[in-house]
Amino acid sequence: MIGESELDELQDNIKAMEQELMEKKKALRDAKYTGLRTAMQARKDADEAIRQELKDLGYSQTPSFGQPLHWHWKF
Repeated sequence: MIGESELDELQDNIKAMEQELMEKKKALRDAKYTGLRTAMQARKDADEAIRQELKDLGYSQTPSFGQPLHWHWKF
């Protein structure tokens, strides 16, 4: 039969493996979404630069991007 010390050793080993697994899952998740985070930040920076440029050109209200500047456009 397995002794008490062997059980404690196995339990400590399991806890260490679970901790390692959590760290590796976090690293995988971070690596998986790094490109997306970078792209989202680049878009945010570009949107801010466009807003600033429109403001410098005299547009007091900038539209949300993806919508026309004038609502009375005809399609």
